[in-house]
Amino acid sequence: MNNRLLLLVFVGSLGGFVLGFDLGALSAATQSLKSQLGLSPWAFGLTISASIWGTVAGAILAGRLATRIWQLNLISGCALLYALAAAGIAAPVPAKWPLVLAMRFLCGIAIGGFTVGCPLYLSEVAPIHLRGRVVGAFQLQVSAGVIAAFAVGAVCVHLAHAEAAWRWILGLAALPAAALLFILRSFNGPARLEFGGDPIRSVVRALSETTPCPAQKLFVRRNFRLILLATSIALFNQLSGVNVLLVYMVQILASGGVEFSLGHQYAVLISILSLATTMLGMAFVDRLGRKPLLYLGSLGMAACLLGLGFAIPGHYPPLVYVSIFVAYNACFAFSQGTVVWVYLSELFPSGLRGAGQGYGATVLWIANAALISIFPGMQHLSSVTVFYFFVFMMVLQVVIIWFWYPETRGTALGSFAAAEEE
Repeated sequence: MNNRLLLLVFVGSLGGFVLGFDLGALSAATQSLKSQLGLSPWAFGLTISASIWGTVAGAILAGRLATRIWQLNLISGCALLYALAAAGIAAPVPAKWPLVLAMRFLCGIAIGGFTVGCPLYLSEVAPIHLRGRVVGAFQLQVSAGVIAAFAVGAVCVHLAHAEAAWRWILGLAALPAAALLFILRSFNGPARLEFGGDPIRSVVRALSETTPCPAQKLFVRRNFRLILLATSIALFNQLSGVNVLLVYMVQILASGGVEFSLGHQYAVLISILSLATTMLGMAFVDRLGRKPLLYLGSLGMAACLLGLGFAIPGHYPPLVYVSIFVAYNACFAFSQGTVVWVYLSELFPSGLRGAGQGYGATVLWIANAALISIFPGMQHLSSVTVFYFFVFMMVLQVVIIWFWYPETRGTALGSFAAAEEE
């Protein structure tokens, strides 16, 4: 990559850092939040998933906006919304449960915008032979954000009072979003990165337009296979259990007998190794292709999940659980983590790319929210059954990939859709 492209990729992928920081902060804050608000397992699941349900709404909205405004205008608007909502959690007011739900839901709306706007922007600025690595930079930033959040969480657990730790962890997530907004507003680089107007006004204007949008309709018969492919890749990304294992990592480690503060330290280590594997996946996604990475990753995750299901009831030494988490995250980062956003950005032709990316992100976050919501209750009923379910899903994905997925490496954006119409 030349210096200009590197700059475009860095700025265009920064929304992934905010997403990663949010997920890591949510995981680091779970135990403190649960104890301080006195939540039942099911109410706890709803609280943790509030931002994910907001992400569903954000992805739907962003899919509409992405065809009407510059993607970077969308990203900057989301950065402002996230910064304000996260700061609201840390505000010196009584921590009422409805307020926490509302602020987390707004954070989720912003995250949904990042997952649509960032991959779309990156896929458009990328050369064909580098598109996998360029779009994969979004997941790289996600991994970096998770590490930063777990590190912040570990510090807050040691320094902050128990009743305030979760508010500091979630509230400090406002900082990377504010930094992203500052970078985008102050950047004076190539025209492709310029706003061309106030980003917030651009969003409002796009929402209030009464003229028909020039984009094509997504939900028509000729797009049936594209929709099914987007649905499949998004669903299986979450049915791997990745965000359940991320958000509830400290809890799962605790269920295996790992001490609470030690669990935070292990989470940082696991996330660092995951970042390294994400970089490895980016190096191979344009060489091996999308399908081979999905094969390897799905089988590897299935083996790790099976091992976790056996290990938790046995209360093995902490090193066993850490090794399983490291191997699992490596398999995900090398495959699903790198491929999902690349694949979604490549499937749809120009007039459908905003709506298609928004649809795929929406399916992904609905699945994520549902799993995050029900996991505490499921774990309360059985500590391991859900992991065996994820194993079955990964084996099923391998079969579906083998018979049905197209390979999009080295093809023009939307070329698969054009071939389908011929």
